[in-house]
Amino acid sequence: MVYCINPLCTKRHNPDEAENCLTCETPLLINNRIRLLRPLRSLEKDVDSNTEVFEVEDTAPVWGEKPRIRVMKILKWSEPKRIELMRREVQVLTNLAHPGIPRADVSDYFTYTLPTLGIKMYCLVMEKMEGENLEQWVETYGKISQNTALDWMLQVLEMVEHLHRRGYFHRDIKPTNIIHQPDGKLALVDYGAVRAITQTYLVKVAASGEDAITGGGSGYEVTAIGSIGYSAPEQINGQSLPQSDFYAIGRTFVYLLTGIPILDLPTDSITGRLKWRHKATHVNKPVADFIDELINPFPGLRPQTTELIRQRIQKLPWDSRVHEILKSRLFKISQYGLIAVAVIGGGFLSRPIIAGYFISQGEKLETSNATQSAIKNFDIARKIYPAKNLSIARFYFEKGSRNLNNPQLAKKYYELAVKYNDKDASAYNNLAAMCQLLGDVSCVKSSYEKQFAIEPNGWEGHHGLGSFYESQGKNDLAEKEYQIAIQKSEQAIPAIAALARLKNKNKDYNAAASLATKGLQKTQNKELLASFYKDLGWSSWQQNNLNQAQQYLEKATSLDPQRTDAYCLLSQVETALKKTDDARTSLEVCMLGKSSLPEVFMWRQQFLDRILKNE
Repeated sequence: MVYCINPLCTKRHNPDEAENCLTCETPLLINNRIRLLRPLRSLEKDVDSNTEVFEVEDTAPVWGEKPRIRVMKILKWSEPKRIELMRREVQVLTNLAHPGIPRADVSDYFTYTLPTLGIKMYCLVMEKMEGENLEQWVETYGKISQNTALDWMLQVLEMVEHLHRRGYFHRDIKPTNIIHQPDGKLALVDYGAVRAITQTYLVKVAASGEDAITGGGSGYEVTAIGSIGYSAPEQINGQSLPQSDFYAIGRTFVYLLTGIPILDLPTDSITGRLKWRHKATHVNKPVADFIDELINPFPGLRPQTTELIRQRIQKLPWDSRVHEILKSRLFKISQYGLIAVAVIGGGFLSRPIIAGYFISQGEKLETSNATQSAIKNFDIARKIYPAKNLSIARFYFEKGSRNLNNPQLAKKYYELAVKYNDKDASAYNNLAAMCQLLGDVSCVKSSYEKQFAIEPNGWEGHHGLGSFYESQGKNDLAEKEYQIAIQKSEQAIPAIAALARLKNKNKDYNAAASLATKGLQKTQNKELLASFYKDLGWSSWQQNNLNQAQQYLEKATSLDPQRTDAYCLLSQVETALKKTDDARTSLEVCMLGKSSLPEVFMWRQQFLDRILKNE
């Protein structure tokens, strides 16, 4: 069967051997290369009356290949805005190179004029991604599992990340535009709504109000485009952003996990949030919480970059496993688990700020009125500081310190603090810490550089920069910064602890033990003492001095019951000593305690791997 390209033809399907349409006599070979094999959208009730999509046979001689089965999008009417969108799609597809994104060449975009009617049609031929779209997949197989969701989400994110890095965002992500290919890999199709991320465009969005959709108001025109149910609120208002793609991804996975069309799911009458969890009881809380962040109605409260989303998705299997362990009979929350909290190894914020961050970790961003919140913060700051010393900079510094559970917001306040007082070394130090949490490398480096310029003899900044380099896996640079901190001040005892820990990580156990011994002679602080005993226990364990390692680690946990890493080490030492009951107790604290230390995550994963191996 071959189809006629004429949209006004009353009987468009023709026999394979026909050269011209039997009804309207339009040639069936388009531009001497394309034959339309079958429509991929209904021709009678097309959701988009301006375009048609066909599976086609392309006979163009490309490197001597045989005719290829491809897809062709046809713009039926010469509407300027639609022509612009198709040209933009051509530009995108010819500039992208990803196995999950259809390929197209410049020669694949052409016009065709109907010989009898004189109507010019715009055509774009592209690679056909074999398989069924995810809406069809769900109709056939039902809603997907949580593990499948995480796998597919990473695949979709990889394609969106590829698009964003090249300066575009998709604007029409939905189940029907994601193809499940025969090899199990996903493909993202239909780039007809794609938009370039340019400064000009973002200025237009920022300047536009409701009238901007029709060209009024500010004088800028920002076209509203997308799909109902999947497009973000700001996109429906003609103000789409890169974060609008994240909203569409979240909504897509709500559909995949529930199997229920988005428009059939209820919304909360007060918050406007989608109510879907009761239809996806196989999804645990960490994953559901993450999806709800993606579909937050406010773009500023969604994850802001693909990298942040990737980190969250990659961490979700662990969060989910711990969530299940906490619910299982195998692990009961002990008195140790109730008090176990993590201590950041970097130490680049003051202890009260670190404590405030951990206390607030996991809490939702406050949604109280901004003015009331400002007044409240102002009153607190005024109580702490005399009125004569109060400044706008200090006010913003305090607001930043009180919003550490939201690094993006805290970063904003610290930036305002240094704007009004560029001599505040503490503000630069805390700004660097927030930028580290957000993965903003240039901000981290520039903030520490400005802190060093203000306090050339200070050690805290070098300690913080060392912690940053260590988190980036640049251990040689981290060691250099820790050593600078130690050289600058006798007070840089936390830097000694950090360097001892790094030496253990690098398997230089003698150096770690030497540093820890040195540190014990310089402080009476229980938490620092615990850190040094922990590192002595670590090095002794790796040198097979098990009894000595146990003594050091028990000393560490007695001095600081909050040292999750010490419990992890102690459980391994006790296991080696065949002290099974003791090892189990230490392991519970290791698994339940909060920690951001990479070695803790490694030890936990090793334990889980042993469980899975023995199942």
